[in-house]
Amino acid sequence: MKIFMTGATGYIGGAVAARLREAGHEITALVRDSGRAARLASGGVRLVEGDLGSLLDHREEIANHEVYVHTAASQKNAIELDETAIHAFTRNHDGRHFIYTSGVWVLGNTGPAVADEAAPPRPLDIVAWRPKHERYVLEEGRDNFTTSVLRPGCVYGGRQSLLAGWFAAAEKGDPVEIIGDGVNRWAMVHLSELADCYLLAVEKRVGGVLHGVDDTRATIRECAEALAKESGGKSEVRTVPLGEARVKLGVFADALAVDQEVASHSTRQRVEWNPKKTFVGSIREQWKEWREKR
Repeated sequence: MKIFMTGATGYIGGAVAARLREAGHEITALVRDSGRAARLASGGVRLVEGDLGSLLDHREEIANHEVYVHTAASQKNAIELDETAIHAFTRNHDGRHFIYTSGVWVLGNTGPAVADEAAPPRPLDIVAWRPKHERYVLEEGRDNFTTSVLRPGCVYGGRQSLLAGWFAAAEKGDPVEIIGDGVNRWAMVHLSELADCYLLAVEKRVGGVLHGVDDTRATIRECAEALAKESGGKSEVRTVPLGEARVKLGVFADALAVDQEVASHSTRQRVEWNPKKTFVGSIREQWKEWREKR
């Protein structure tokens, strides 16, 4: 299939683009600077220069593709630029499939309850705007235009992203810091298995809400302790009070302190996805990937 992507130079998008190419799909990627996207080009990805703000100028190009995968997230004007992308991918695209990337933080703190794909959003402040965008995407779906909202969990693996600070600290023997007492749980997923989820959603043309999580239930303390131990035992886990973390990190601190149990049973059934890895169970592999990728 011919697939148009945003965010293909990013952590998630790069893995998704590579997986789609491996499966034989034709990928066109929107990139801010083609000179800095040589790795994509060498992997057979066709590059189109532009940013999210210019997407509406590429409507003819977009219309020449069967599937749109939006994984980009801007650090500035995030809400406005995300709206632009949604409008570009939902205008007059009969027969197409649009996959919009959101995230499990839209489900907020679940506590002991388990939030599945049908659970109503209760977003953390940092993503308070996302449910509106999710709703718009889903409402644009119709018989001849499939729309999907894919919510990845906290992604790990490869060069790392959210947890890069953990690996960097442990490698130097510095403390691995966690927010709060660490008894909270994150919904997590390995980068390679998340890429598989995107591939299956594309090929099976599955619409609706999809959860890209591995359904494991290890606490954050257990995850941090496993990482520190595998680093050679030079590092220890340090807890940081939430109030102290908020002074430094703002609302991001609350996201790191989130307590979630998120299920992906419906997603697994609909796209025939079967993730095998867990964070604690793949620590040795992750250390190898970290040292190779950084």
